Amino acid sequence: MSQSGPRATFTGYTLNGLIMYAYDVRGYQVSGGPGWMGSDTYTIAAKAEGDATPGITELRKMLQSLLAERFELKLHSETKEMRVYLMEPAKTGLKLTASKAPRTTMSMGPGHLTMGKATPAQMAALLSSVLNRPVLDRTGAAGEFDFVLDSPDIMTGRMQSGEDVTGPSIFTAVEEQLGLKLESSKGPIETLIVDHVVKALGN
Repeated sequence: MSQSGPRATFTGYTLNGLIMYAYDVRGYQVSGGPGWMGSDTYTIAAKAEGDATPGITELRKMLQSLLAERFELKLHSETKEMRVYLMEPAKTGLKLTASKAPRTTMSMGPGHLTMGKATPAQMAALLSSVLNRPVLDRTGAAGEFDFVLDSPDIMTGRMQSGEDVTGPSIFTAVEEQLGLKLESSKGPIETLIVDHVVKALGN
């Protein structure tokens, strides 16, 4: 996604990806609709009124309107009981460093993840992306922290392929490096159900 002043362009996105961006949800929170929603890619340009650069909230609302207009997208929300991970303090205690950074930062690459000035809830959301399953913050910790996490499971595909890659699993890394544990459980998660959609035509 690129943004210049009031204009924003989403290049090479599937409709599922656009929905995830527009509604600030993860892939596991979107269901229903035809298979092409996850395979066909689109480039969508949006322009806000005036010359000001829209913030993320306004940008998401713009994209929601565009999806309703160009794809005739209709959704409804539904709370489902899903498999989740509960992020809790490990027996060794939390190993989080209180942040003095001026703003929130995040960097993720193969085998490596860093985040600065992050709340535990933000950390849980990022781990949700790595694990492709909801991670709920149950640490009870308040404040903002810096953390570094190293595991081959981060952006390597080991968890899907079962490859024997050297290094701790994401679960071991979270416990040893952050003093947290991820417990499998079930919990209520808000999801979006696709009721109606059509393939978009060109402008």
